[in-house]
Amino acid sequence: MLLILGLALFTIQSCKKEEAEIKGCRDKDAENYNASANVDGDCTYARDKFVGTYNGTLTCPGSLALLSGATSFNIDENIAGGKNDVTVLITTTTGLVVPVTGTCSGNKLTIDAVLKDLKINLLGSEVRVDITAKGEVTLDTTTKILSGTLNLNTKGIELPIDLTDNCPINATKQ
Repeated sequence: MLLILGLALFTIQSCKKEEAEIKGCRDKDAENYNASANVDGDCTYARDKFVGTYNGTLTCPGSLALLSGATSFNIDENIAGGKNDVTVLITTTTGLVVPVTGTCSGNKLTIDAVLKDLKINLLGSEVRVDITAKGEVTLDTTTKILSGTLNLNTKGIELPIDLTDNCPINATKQ
């Protein structure tokens, strides 16, 4: 009797269909997410295409024109943020270094940052300011060109300064 029961169980087990292995990205935050995957594969995130150094211009046409000129944009993964968050280090030829954070989605990078107590050189004098940076830039993945507009608002901490400008960005990935 035990022998018959054992053979029956063996027959049932051996007739079970094995699930085919489907290797792919199983992270829903990734651009190449594969809902059918049952084996982990490589994942690609929106931020991956943005990471790198870009050289170009930040052109502030109004009250912040003194910030305009050749600019370097260094984009790196934001370790403290989510999988599509980046840190953007904006360095102008005027010596201003503005570290901001952003979030990538598709070919868009959205910046929404507040920088407290930043020291900038304003007409030869060092001034402490708070800077709010908001905007959106798009990456053309074919030409590697980053373009968009950054709205900058600078408020003086010690002096009554309140300057706002919409500054177009145009930069090429190096």
